[in-house]
Amino acid sequence: MKVRTSFPYKGSPIGYRVLINGRTGVVVGFAEEGKEESLVFPDKLPFTDLKNLEAVKDLALIYGLPTWQLMWELIPSHWNWTEESFLEVSLSSFQALDPKTRQILSWIADRKLVKEELAKKRFGSELINMLVKKGLLRVKKDWSAPDVEVELFKLNVPFEVALSKLRRTKRYAERVRLLAYLRERLYASREELREEGFSSEDLKALISRGIVKVERELMQNFAINPRSELRMGGGFLVKKLEKPTVVVGSLSRLAESLFALIEDALGEGKSLAIFSFYNPTLSWLLRELKPIFGDRVVSLSSFESPKQFIKNWFLAQEKGRIVLTGRMGLLVPFKDLYAVVLFDDYYTKLNRYIDLRNFVSQLYKYYGCQFFYYTCALGVDTYQRVKSGQWEMEFLGYSAEVRLLKRKPEEILTQELLSELEDNSLLLVRKTGYSYAYCPKCGFLVDCPRCGTFLTLSKANNLYCTRCKWKGPAECTHCGGKIEQYGFGIERVMEEVERHGLLRENIHFDTKPSVAGVYKKVFLVHGDNILSVPSLNAEEEFWKYIHRARAIAKERFYIQSFLDKEIIENYLREDFLEAELERRREENLPPFSKIILAVFTKEKTKALESIPNVITRAYGSLMEVFIKVNHKQLREVLPKVINLKPIKLEVW
Repeated sequence: MKVRTSFPYKGSPIGYRVLINGRTGVVVGFAEEGKEESLVFPDKLPFTDLKNLEAVKDLALIYGLPTWQLMWELIPSHWNWTEESFLEVSLSSFQALDPKTRQILSWIADRKLVKEELAKKRFGSELINMLVKKGLLRVKKDWSAPDVEVELFKLNVPFEVALSKLRRTKRYAERVRLLAYLRERLYASREELREEGFSSEDLKALISRGIVKVERELMQNFAINPRSELRMGGGFLVKKLEKPTVVVGSLSRLAESLFALIEDALGEGKSLAIFSFYNPTLSWLLRELKPIFGDRVVSLSSFESPKQFIKNWFLAQEKGRIVLTGRMGLLVPFKDLYAVVLFDDYYTKLNRYIDLRNFVSQLYKYYGCQFFYYTCALGVDTYQRVKSGQWEMEFLGYSAEVRLLKRKPEEILTQELLSELEDNSLLLVRKTGYSYAYCPKCGFLVDCPRCGTFLTLSKANNLYCTRCKWKGPAECTHCGGKIEQYGFGIERVMEEVERHGLLRENIHFDTKPSVAGVYKKVFLVHGDNILSVPSLNAEEEFWKYIHRARAIAKERFYIQSFLDKEIIENYLREDFLEAELERRREENLPPFSKIILAVFTKEKTKALESIPNVITRAYGSLMEVFIKVNHKQLREVLPKVINLKPIKLEVW
C-alpha cells in the first residue's frame, strides 16, 4: 500500500509497525504519492530498520521470491496484530445477580478484556449475547496482541522414576526416547517435539501418567546453569579480519572462542548478535552465557512468552547487549554491532529450501561489522569459500580421541563398546524405530507404497514411513507376506543396552549429534546407512555426522561400523573435503552448479514440460524431479516450481 500520513516520532518511519484497516503492516520505504490514511504507530521504537530490509531483498533475489512476501515469512507472529471484538464488564459490583451470571462476569472481570469469540466458546453464544443486550457486558474493538501463555513440556519426575513407571507399557522405547529428549533440553514446545518426530499420542499418555507436565508460561531466565561446564576465557585470540571468518572445532573450544569474542565486544561497549537456528543449541548457549554475562544476555526465541519476547525485542536494540536468537530475531534492528555470529549450521533452512545462512552472511555487510561462522563440521560449500579466498578459516581442533570398533553382521553392540560404556555417555543411531523390514519371499527390503522410501518397523510391530508418514501393518506391501527384522534402529539399541543392565539416567540416546552439550564419551553405534542413500551429498553428510559427533565428545569418540577400517579412516582424513570438492568439480555438482529437487504427485507431469533439464523418477504415487540450473536460471525456474506446489522442495 502507498499511503500519506503523519509520523508521530523523530527520525525515519522506515521499519516501524503500523496498524491499518484492522491489520498490521510495516513501513518499508517512501512513496511520491499515496492515499490519505489514518494509521496507528503502536511502538515507540522501530520494529526493524533499513539494514535488515536490504538483507531481506538480497535473500529474496537469490531465490527469485517477492521481497515483502519473504519478509512476512521472517516476522514472528507475536508482531502480527489484528483488530478484534473484546468484552469487558460494565458493572462495578454484581453480587446480587444469579450464580451463573456472577460466574461469567467474575471470569471476564479478572481478565479485564476477553475476546468475544473465546467467551462465547466457553459459555455459549446465546448467554453472552443476552448479557451484552442487557448492558452487563460491553463490546469493545481493540488490537489483539498475542496470548500471554505459551505451552511447553518438561519432565515431572526423575528420569529413573519415569522409566519404572513405563515398564511393560506399549511403545516403551519411543516414550523413553521422548523422555530422554526432554531431559536433555529441559523444556520443549509442541512444535519442536513434532519436528523431532515424536508422537502426540505418546506425549498425551506421558502427561496423563504424571510423568510429563505442561508449563503455561516460561520467562527469559529459565534453566540457568550456575556451574557452567566450560571455563571462561582460554587461550583463543579472536582475529579481527575484514573477511568473514569460519571457526571450526570441538564444541567446548568453539564456546571458549565465543566467550573471548563477547569480551572483546563488551570491552568496546558494543553489541553482539549470535544466531543459532536449532533450539537445543540456542537453549544450551543461553544456559552457558547467562551465568557469566548476566542481564547483558537477551534471548529471542520460542522459549520466551510472547509478552517477554516483545520486551526483549526492544532490549536487543540497546548497546552492549549479547543477543541470542534464531529465525525469530532476524529482523531486529541492532545498535552498534561488533560482529554477527552464526553458531552451528543446523536447521538453517526456511520452508526446506531458503537457506538462512545467506541472510546472516549478508547482514553483517549492512552493519559494517565482522562476521564469524562457528561450526563443528565444515561443509563442502563453506570449504569452497575458504579455498577460493572469500573467507578466512581458524581451525581449533577436536579434543576427543577417536577409536574404531569393527562390528560383525550379527552384532548390535560390540563387547568393547559395552565395556567402555559409562555415565555421561551418548549413543548415536542414525535410524529411528526398531529396524528395517525385509520380505524373504520377495527378497528385498519393504518400501513405502506411497513414496518408495524403505519402511521402518517399530517395536510394536507396525510399519511406518519416515518420509511421508504412511502407516500400515507388519506385512510386505508387495506380496502381503510375513516380514522379518533387518538391521537395527535406536529402539533396538535401547533394548540391547537395557538387556545388559546398562540403561540408566546418565546414558543418553539420539539419532543425530545435537550441538547442545558435551559428553564424556560419544559412541556412533550405527551411521553406515547414510552412505547407502543414493544422494549427491551422501559422503559429505557422513563426514559432517562423524565430526559433529566427535565435537561433542570430551574424552573419547567411538565409531562402530560394519565397514572396513580403511573406509572409515577416509572420513577422518584432513584432506577429505579437498577430494570431495574436486569430485564435485569434475561432475559439475553443487557448489559449482545449482540443483533443485522437487517431489510431486504424478498429476503434475504435464506442467513440468515448461521447465528445462528435468529428470524424473517415479515412486508409487509420487515422483522426484531433479532440475539442474545455473545461478541465473535459479531465479527464473524456482518460482515456477513453487507455483506447482511440490510436497517437498530442496535446493543445493
